[in-house]
Amino acid sequence: MPPPISDESLDHMLANAGLTLDEAQKADLQTIHDNLAMMKARVRQKRGHMAEPAHGFAFTAEDL
Repeated sequence: MPPPISDESLDHMLANAGLTLDEAQKADLQTIHDNLAMMKARVRQKRGHMAEPAHGFAFTAEDL
């Protein structure tokens, strides 16, 4: 998982986007960013063909 976003990085991104947020809004955005990074790390993993819910059944050799 990537490290949490620093205050300096967040301020830089907000300045580039032309946004002005108060401290409460910055704290919320920082929490959301960190939670999304954790979720992305869990979702983006190598998985086999059978991990897809649409393929949640197994074939036997006779079926193929």
